[in-house]
Amino acid sequence: MSKITVNNCTQPILGQLLSFIPRGLFKNCVHQYQSDKWYKRVMTWDQFVFMLYGVLTGSSTIREIIKNFVLMGDKLVHCGITRIPKRSSISDANANRGSQVFGSIYINLYNHYKEYFSDSFLCMPINGEVSPDKVEIFDSTTVTLFKEVFKACGRLPKDGRKKGGIKAFTKITLSERVPNFICLKAASTNEKVFLAFLDLAKGTIAVFDKGFQKFKQFAQWTQNGIFYLTLMNKNAKFKVIQQRPLEECCEVGVQMDADIELEYYCPETKSIKNTIARMVAYIDPASGKKLFFLTNLFELKAMTICLLYMNRWTIEPLFKQIKQNFELTYFLSDSSEGIKTQIWVAMILNLIFTVIHKMVKETEDFATMVKLAAKNTASYVGLVKFLQMSELQMSDALADLGKVQLCLFQENQGGAFENSS
Repeated sequence: MSKITVNNCTQPILGQLLSFIPRGLFKNCVHQYQSDKWYKRVMTWDQFVFMLYGVLTGSSTIREIIKNFVLMGDKLVHCGITRIPKRSSISDANANRGSQVFGSIYINLYNHYKEYFSDSFLCMPINGEVSPDKVEIFDSTTVTLFKEVFKACGRLPKDGRKKGGIKAFTKITLSERVPNFICLKAASTNEKVFLAFLDLAKGTIAVFDKGFQKFKQFAQWTQNGIFYLTLMNKNAKFKVIQQRPLEECCEVGVQMDADIELEYYCPETKSIKNTIARMVAYIDPASGKKLFFLTNLFELKAMTICLLYMNRWTIEPLFKQIKQNFELTYFLSDSSEGIKTQIWVAMILNLIFTVIHKMVKETEDFATMVKLAAKNTASYVGLVKFLQMSELQMSDALADLGKVQLCLFQENQGGAFENSS
């Protein structure tokens, strides 16, 4: 087993994961939100470590985390935990400490590790025209809760009871696939409300589905030099101004390209106003469905617009990755702040493992990498070096295990393990 011990580290895997968070960055966020004020037993760091362990390992109760921490013993010192507080103290911290501090930690970590997030295969211009780092994709995903802490969407069931839900509005840059903006609201919140929280730079191309459609916002973006691309709603009121000629070779699937005039209601003036946009009709070869794209990208090829929208689906695997790998089914708190904190911790873990995934040059499956860390949080094996080991190195390490054989069915046993020689 000497081959594996070469990768031994001075701290357990849990501590190694926490080392990806610069303590100066963490302290600045704590100072900004004064999140340690009035707390004596469970500081922000203590709560964060407890929640991170619970989300990573899929723990369903605080009691479970505490008992596991007791078993870890002095290994917790490497994680910055010098004592294990009572279950009630952790519950109080989840309920009373504002989740904004953990949201700030996430955003600061994103800026700190931004250089790791670019996907090389998405760095080529789309259809030779658009750079992916100019494209911002946003969408929302709903996390179902066990009780109505946040108001859920949809109709009320016949029994009058309905589980709550929280909606995470998320924005990513196409070239990165890591959220650069997250806003947590009740599941009943309309998608259009999310547009008010966005701060898009001039020249940005915002790509989103028709649930976010708001013509007044589109007109304002056009005036500010911000571009948008979405699907058109069936009930949209518009008038065709002119038809654009279609390219012969590169417009396969494009059925129509036209400039249109849209109508929208302006509540400030209590009047109907107009804005100019572009509509591209496209038949998806995979599904055969006819899609109508709405945009203010007047200079691009019609096919580029179609390809841009097809890239919007890259945000869906992100939602799936977070929900499948980190605990968002059982919540360790029934308070609104505790639930938000757990979601933020899941986002932070996803960011950390994305950095590790890039460091090991994606040689290991993301889910496998997370499970390895979750099941070996107390191990002193260097996680990054272990993930970088080749299959040949693994085979050599496993060869040493053949020197020890587990004997269970011999009459005269000197113990569970016996030297095979």
